[in-house]
Amino acid sequence: MESEKIMKCYAERVFMIRKSIFFIIYLMIFSQSFLLAQQMAVGSWDSHFSYSEARHVTFGNGTLFCAASHGLFSVKEDVLEIIDKNKGLSGVSVSALNFFEKAQVLVIGYQEGIIDLVYNDHIVSIQTISNIEMITSKAINDFVNQGNHIYLATDLGIALLDLKTEEISDFYSEIGPNGLAVSVQDLFLYNDSLFAISNKGILAADLNSNLFDYNNWGFYPETSILKPSRLFELSNSLAVLNENYLLMKSNKVWDTLLVLPEVMNQVTSTNRKTYFLSDQRVYEMAEGVLVPLIQDRFSSGHDLIVNGEVFWIADGDLGLIKITKEIAQQVRPNGPMSDDISGMDIVEDVLYVFHTPDPDTTLTETIEGYSKFGEDQWVVQKIEGFNNISGAMQFKGQLFLSSHGKGIYDFTAGKLLTHPELKKALITDMWSSDDFLWFTNYMSQKSLGSFDGESLSFLSSAQLGTTPLSLAGSAENVLWIKNSPMDRYGVMAFDPSKNLIWGAEPSSNIPSNVVNDIEVNRVGELWIATKLGPAYFSDASLISDEEQAYVPYFENEILFKDENVTALAFDGGDRLWLGSERGLWAFSKTLQTQIHHFTNKNSFLPSNMILELAYDGQSGVLYVLTEEGLVSYQTNSSAPLSSNNQVTIYPNPITTSYDGNLIISGVVGDALIKFATIDGVILYETQANGSMASWDLIKFNGERLLNGIYLVFISDLNGSEKLVGKFAVIR
Repeated sequence: MESEKIMKCYAERVFMIRKSIFFIIYLMIFSQSFLLAQQMAVGSWDSHFSYSEARHVTFGNGTLFCAASHGLFSVKEDVLEIIDKNKGLSGVSVSALNFFEKAQVLVIGYQEGIIDLVYNDHIVSIQTISNIEMITSKAINDFVNQGNHIYLATDLGIALLDLKTEEISDFYSEIGPNGLAVSVQDLFLYNDSLFAISNKGILAADLNSNLFDYNNWGFYPETSILKPSRLFELSNSLAVLNENYLLMKSNKVWDTLLVLPEVMNQVTSTNRKTYFLSDQRVYEMAEGVLVPLIQDRFSSGHDLIVNGEVFWIADGDLGLIKITKEIAQQVRPNGPMSDDISGMDIVEDVLYVFHTPDPDTTLTETIEGYSKFGEDQWVVQKIEGFNNISGAMQFKGQLFLSSHGKGIYDFTAGKLLTHPELKKALITDMWSSDDFLWFTNYMSQKSLGSFDGESLSFLSSAQLGTTPLSLAGSAENVLWIKNSPMDRYGVMAFDPSKNLIWGAEPSSNIPSNVVNDIEVNRVGELWIATKLGPAYFSDASLISDEEQAYVPYFENEILFKDENVTALAFDGGDRLWLGSERGLWAFSKTLQTQIHHFTNKNSFLPSNMILELAYDGQSGVLYVLTEEGLVSYQTNSSAPLSSNNQVTIYPNPITTSYDGNLIISGVVGDALIKFATIDGVILYETQANGSMASWDLIKFNGERLLNGIYLVFISDLNGSEKLVGKFAVIR
């Protein structure tokens, strides 16, 4: 009996221990899942497109698809889903969109000539047209489907896509009058013939003829001056729209059926009814007359789908509009107010995005509000009476916003800074030192201003001799100024403590007077991105007539020599990120290693033309503004910390559901990190990039880490700040 009690007690203790272990593992999984939900996985991308500029809509398989100027999303049973490169798409700027029910495929055409076939479980990318070596537009403009073939209207002619082979099988280009090459905007199949609206006018050919031979293409000469826009079927006849008329095909001519009340952007037919879409109205054709059906519920109608009693309108200003009877509803994913972004600032882990017009055109254009991204959500904010907002900066714990034309707004206090010079000031940039909030005053006689928290003061253009555009500063509060390309100095420095002003002459070894970006890194170097490559000054706090810029070298050659470097940034590990017209690069702190070269072919970048970079030291996210919209990349870095008090190891445990890197964050700046077995055998070691590091779980010997408990040794460079952590692999 006594032995039975002992065995029973032992079994209960083992059960409780196992239960505790499983509970701890559950908590670890739950907490790390929560952490991962709060932060992008290292090496991952995210899109930040605006969905307000809707262009195309189509419906299929119970789902509505809407393409904005730089993004695509779907709506099914009121659930919105963004469809982007993370889901397998090949492009961003959708120029044509259609769902073909018989083939159960969504066909997407892009401005750059790529076609995506989106099936239920996979996506096929066809890049034949985009790979044609021609410096001209290759945009896909329209699709029509016949059996297993899709005819494509493109800026290079008509292409034939075989759905069985998923390849472009034929291409018809020189089919215009006398064999001229044509671009094609619209297609329509009618009575076994293919009709096309080209830049020469309307063409047509029997599908059973040789479509390569231009002699088999009929041409309607009168349509060359009609500027037709849409072909469609009306009352069993072929019809076409232009800006002013609706015309019907009668034998070999096009007769005017009626004069349009306004320009129609789209026409669609369903349930034997035909609907026309203008900028602000939907019309229905009734007994040969266009009758207004919906009006003043949208502002810039581009495309229209009618599904039962529901009207879906792609609006170029408001996004996707769903109209049912008297109710109009905006339906679009979260995003910035516009893809037209003039600048970015990061304040306290929040990204501020501005949509200000060029300062030279500000007086004739007004933009209300700005976009703000924080806690994984975009918010559009407006300040009454304060428009054309151009920047955000924190000074002495308060947030300040700048404007083109309205001066500076103390957001924390909710009031404008008052001064005669600020009444119509065009503030293009701000920077804060310990004692002053500095700001540019574009095209003013007092072109550089400062605010100490109580009063304002200014330096005149005569004193500076330049037109400041943007600012950066050193640890010793020396102010660096990027000037207008028309100025004598591309970049200059001002030391307020010594009242010294210095301009970088051509003799200072700067590659070009056209400066695109300036940045001070952690070791106090001033880096310059110019039209002819990058350069740097070794001490941003030193002003001297003998000061010379250095050009960086990589693999024994001048880095980006004579190349337009458009943007630069430094991450938490002081690694250099450079943007150009050929994509985005990352280099190690010492410039000995190229870490990344991202392009629109091998990454999430929507375009190779990089306009601006902004790095968030708290999250380690690099925001990349391109000419085709904004995206972000999660680096394996963060701003350096002074201790190991915020260390997080995640995911922990590592399970079969996770195949990314192990991330160590919140460590002391530039920490040395070693990974070891529970017995202390070192498996791998690395150095943190600022206060974050990652490991792909591949040991020194090339083997992948097996299941088990492992140690993490963390130490600062002096060996004084130390920490030991653990993580588990359970696969």
